[in-house]
Amino acid sequence: MKAIAVYPGKPNSLHLRDEPIPKINDNEVLVRVYQAGVCRTDIEINDGGYGEPPKDQDYLILGHESGGIVEKVGKNVKELNIGDYVSRIVRRECGLDKCINCYNNESDMCLTGNFTESGIKQVHGTMAEYFKDRPQYLVKIPQQITHLGILLEPQSVVEKVLRQIYSIQSRFHACDSETALVIGAGPIGLLQAMLLRERGLNTYVIARSEPGNLKSQIVEQTGAHYISTKQTSLHDLKEIITTKDKNIDMIVEASGSYKMVAQSIEILGTNGILCLTSITDGKEELNMPVAQINFDFVLENKTMFGIVNANSDDWDEAVKSLQGFRKRWPGALEQMITKKVKPEQYEQAFEKGSHVIKSVIEF
Repeated sequence: MKAIAVYPGKPNSLHLRDEPIPKINDNEVLVRVYQAGVCRTDIEINDGGYGEPPKDQDYLILGHESGGIVEKVGKNVKELNIGDYVSRIVRRECGLDKCINCYNNESDMCLTGNFTESGIKQVHGTMAEYFKDRPQYLVKIPQQITHLGILLEPQSVVEKVLRQIYSIQSRFHACDSETALVIGAGPIGLLQAMLLRERGLNTYVIARSEPGNLKSQIVEQTGAHYISTKQTSLHDLKEIITTKDKNIDMIVEASGSYKMVAQSIEILGTNGILCLTSITDGKEELNMPVAQINFDFVLENKTMFGIVNANSDDWDEAVKSLQGFRKRWPGALEQMITKKVKPEQYEQAFEKGSHVIKSVIEF
């Protein structure tokens, strides 16, 4: 079978290779992949930033955004049938008794760091014609959204973001959030905006590109506001919002820019919550007014937290949300898939650019 892989730690080692089709045991299923998404994580792994191959191998098949069809089923498998459409949960538990979170189906909150991840850490991913797995790591895709299977993984992260924000807000006896900012207009940013709009929040999506591009059109279709940092800075936007007697209740940072992270910290409103979802370059530094930030966070009850990955409950919610988005904003999700290529054209799927939202490799 065709597979797209890297040699982790070696920059620009992306390559197409021929691999044997996996053989399943009685407790596994074989999935034939029809689409695999490319995201910033895949690009960063190819840049040599991180990634770990399976034990006793020096290469890693990429891919953690997937749509596939069950082709073979082990004799002990009851949850899935041949022909079911599925997507693959990324992270799996560490298996250590001392990790209470993994034991309770929250491998996304693993305490030990010994988890594994599809296409990222010690498990071959879904950028291949086939993969095998156990049923508990597969989520059924309803017929109406099989063509959007690769969006389930980013949507699961979006679901976790809002679930945890609401959990933090539960410390208040009464909380009526009105205004949210989403920094970044990639897949996470756009999907986050859709979920916030569905929950009734006045939502601003902040990105670099000037209005009129496809990302801004999708944002505006949802009823959210698109703001270009080339025209309006975050600090100016805060002034505009607060002038209207509005508080910035929550910010979701999904740009990958350390400068945007810093500015998000500074403009967060009273009782506000800032969620960090993107990976920034650990070598970058900024001078920040730490004393003032500490003063504001303490006296105004602010919160900042980070998230990575999602658990199976978030994946189940993601399925429901994508179905709802598709009905509410027809065509918006489909517009997010801006490029489709064959495996032999894999390099095109990894091209960067502000015009790219989601690239898909079709097997």
